[in-house]
Amino acid sequence: MHDVSYTTNSDNTLLDKPLTISEINQLLKAFIRERFYNICLVGEISSFRPSANGHWYFTLKDEKSQISAVMFRSANAMCPFTPCDGDLVEVTGNLDVYEVRGTYQIIIQSMKHAGLGAILAQLQKKKEYYQSLGWFDPEGKPPLPLYPKNIGVVTASTGAAIKDILDTTGRRAPSVDITIYPVLVQGESAPAMIAAAIRQANELSISDVLIVGRGGGSIEDLLPFSSDEVVKAVHESEIPVISAVGHEIDTSLCDYAATRRAITPTDAAVIATEGYYNLREALRKAEKELMEGMRMRLYRVSATIPSEAYLSSLIARRTAAVHIPSPDTLSRLLRAKADSALLRLGYAADSLVDSIDAKTVSAEAKVGNADEKILRALKEKTASLSSSLMECSLRLPLSLESMYLRKKSLLDAFSMPSLLQEIRLKHSKGQEKVRFCTDTDALAMSVKYKEACSRFSAARAESEALSPVSVLSRGYAIVEKTDGTIVRNRKDVMADETVTIILEKDRLKAKIEGET
Repeated sequence: MHDVSYTTNSDNTLLDKPLTISEINQLLKAFIRERFYNICLVGEISSFRPSANGHWYFTLKDEKSQISAVMFRSANAMCPFTPCDGDLVEVTGNLDVYEVRGTYQIIIQSMKHAGLGAILAQLQKKKEYYQSLGWFDPEGKPPLPLYPKNIGVVTASTGAAIKDILDTTGRRAPSVDITIYPVLVQGESAPAMIAAAIRQANELSISDVLIVGRGGGSIEDLLPFSSDEVVKAVHESEIPVISAVGHEIDTSLCDYAATRRAITPTDAAVIATEGYYNLREALRKAEKELMEGMRMRLYRVSATIPSEAYLSSLIARRTAAVHIPSPDTLSRLLRAKADSALLRLGYAADSLVDSIDAKTVSAEAKVGNADEKILRALKEKTASLSSSLMECSLRLPLSLESMYLRKKSLLDAFSMPSLLQEIRLKHSKGQEKVRFCTDTDALAMSVKYKEACSRFSAARAESEALSPVSVLSRGYAIVEKTDGTIVRNRKDVMADETVTIILEKDRLKAKIEGET
């Protein structure tokens, strides 16, 4: 675009001829560029719009006027901060005319902070006023409940804020109910709706705590939460309020009037459910400590329990220490006991014979001149009796049952009354004057006989106690292989091998199944 030169009159006015729009814009552009360069302005940033190509477009304003401004990428790359709406800045640049629209703007070369903007200054004044009233004092604010049953949320029904609050609360305290009071969060009608929702929540008395807030935005977007209506409603609320307006860098007067300020809506949900979360964490910690304690106790107890290998070796040693005689050994022991019993029985028989002989001699001495024939008969009977007794003793069987039968037979054979009766019957005919023996003699012989029987019974009882038959009668059994070997442990047999189980009165065949 070439500059156009125009001739002016002596009054410094344009010549009296018509001009085109392009000509007048070119003339103004040249005039402004020539006279308004490297100027310094102070104003408040508004409508800040960074473009995709890196340029910054915004408006600089004061209480009465505004001017468009642009800071190209090559210049804003040197700026130490990114401005935002409400910032009061001092800029240096050149005025220029945008010929296409016939507007002028300042092209900024540098920028720096110039203090609070008008909006921030107004908010600061209001903050100081409410502080003087005591509305921001923590002493007069209702405390947050530790375990709220219902959480009220005053915010827009759609948007990221309500979603973040619902997700966080559902994850940390799923048993808590949520009551939503939908409102507009920006615009001219937003302050009245937000204040009305807070008052409605107090009238209903459903919620135990209120979350009042919205997501991020410009300082103008957040102004409803700094309005007089909202600050007053939060201050008068009997339900504790958590203010969650914007992001961490954003502040509003609602934050100071509330019981607690949250840097984001998500943080507000975290604060509201803090009691439940701490309780769950305490339960998790207690559960962990309990499990650790149980594991330690089990470890200490298990350390006192012998291992399987130790128990097996202990059982093996104890089993080896207990001597269980084999059937052959038992048979030898029984045979030895039987021989001892027979020996004692022989001694008893000899004693009985000696006693009879002594009685016979006494009878001979008493009868004196008795018939020799009767004496010989008595001697022969005595010799026969002694021979029979010895024969019975030698023929006593090893079996305990046979010993019992033989004992009974012996008792019958040596029944003293029958013996005396037989002698009396044989020698009474024609011999009434002969007295063979007295009752006193018979009684003495009977005592001797009973003593012998008593010793025999004791020997028999001892034999029966050692007998394997008595062991089997108590419910035990003997397992025997086909070759007659006694099975003492599972290693003595193999799978599919046939064995014999010996019971008290019977025998059973059995087959070994599975691994031994």
